[in-house]
Amino acid sequence: MGFIRKFFIGVGVILAIPVLITVFLVARTQYRLVKATHTISNIPSHDPVFSSPAYQQHFGYRTWAKIESFACGIVIPLEAIRTELLEDETGSTFASEVFRVMWNARMNTLFNGSPSPEPPKVGAISASDSIRAEVVDVSTTEMAITITTVTNGFIGGLEVIQTVVNRRNGVAGVLVKYLWHNDVILPRKWYQYLSIWLQLTGRRLWLMDVLSSVTAARTGGDIARGQAPNDGNTSIEREL
Repeated sequence: MGFIRKFFIGVGVILAIPVLITVFLVARTQYRLVKATHTISNIPSHDPVFSSPAYQQHFGYRTWAKIESFACGIVIPLEAIRTELLEDETGSTFASEVFRVMWNARMNTLFNGSPSPEPPKVGAISASDSIRAEVVDVSTTEMAITITTVTNGFIGGLEVIQTVVNRRNGVAGVLVKYLWHNDVILPRKWYQYLSIWLQLTGRRLWLMDVLSSVTAARTGGDIARGQAPNDGNTSIEREL
């Protein structure tokens, strides 16, 4: 009996090692993402996103039962950004690269699409069997995307990507605002929390793609500023 017990304990330990390694790697990745990004769990109702043309056109026509939202962003020292991206005084070249990388990250992660060398234009679409994303507004420093559930045609999501270049303070910022609108308030299930966490983690990863693209050969942890307090202010201009 002693031998059998030791045998099963040994087998259990061997089987547990890959699980523990996976948990460790996931936890380490999450720690790095949280440390490298500014994150706010709920966008306040006074945020400018709610008065933007894209929001008013697609969501401002009614009162929603509940809006799930978050914002996450990065602040990058200008000295770390590729010189050619800062030659335009308006910051549009930097913004175009950010929009291109974010759109390609969406295409690759969610839709397994091919990357594009150019930033998306209004009307650009990426779709799978369940989700359809469409660029509905692009300006010098901002891009808005609606997200539609394909099965019922419900336009429930809005994602706004904002950029700013502050030469006086020597930094640039990228901020992603994500909002999902609900017709009714339902009891929260564990998978709903998981869904929001996955959405947030995805945007954090995409921001790391942006960081890698706009900077020289440095890592996200070396460049991006630490996490900002969750004080209900989605504006990263306090560091800019």
